[in-house]
Amino acid sequence: MKPDYFRGVEYKGSYVKAEECPSPASIPVVAFTGRSNSGKSSLLSSICDHQNLARTSKKAGKTVTLNYFLVPPGSSGGPGLYLVDLPGYGYATLSHAERERIRVMVDEYLEATPFRLLVIVLDARRKPAQEEISIRQWCEAHGFRFVFALTKWDKLNNKERSQTLHTWKEFGAPHQPVSNESGYGISEMIKLVRGR
Repeated sequence: MKPDYFRGVEYKGSYVKAEECPSPASIPVVAFTGRSNSGKSSLLSSICDHQNLARTSKKAGKTVTLNYFLVPPGSSGGPGLYLVDLPGYGYATLSHAERERIRVMVDEYLEATPFRLLVIVLDARRKPAQEEISIRQWCEAHGFRFVFALTKWDKLNNKERSQTLHTWKEFGAPHQPVSNESGYGISEMIKLVRGR
């Protein structure tokens, strides 16, 4: 059975300040963050069945603005939904000044935006590190709903998958393995984003 993809999704704009972004008062927001080159933009494209919805690049750190996409009411299962592609973290190719500008921009955005869900995207081959621990602690301290999307699941063999699931069970945070290539876990991710 095919996933119930988000359909008719439109690019709304790119912003550098939280106050410039569309108001979340009437349309809920689901934000996507994660390590640079983790498959974040590809995951966004996958849940919308749109190959290049969020531009992907072999060059890590390509997303440097707050990118808004609008899911229309009929496809969102509600009044509509904003999917927001946030800049990744861990981008070594950018200058220190640019990394700091992006960090401040994202921190201010997250502090100012009452999002429905924060999706933290991480390559499944990596273990949660200090950045993931900090994001988790921040979400828990603020009472925000979050989930780790473990991408590139198809790159792991059965033994590695078992070990990874054990690691995440011990970590104790909500998580969902996904593969943009095979489609594994995409239906479950869509349900989480819809709030079901």
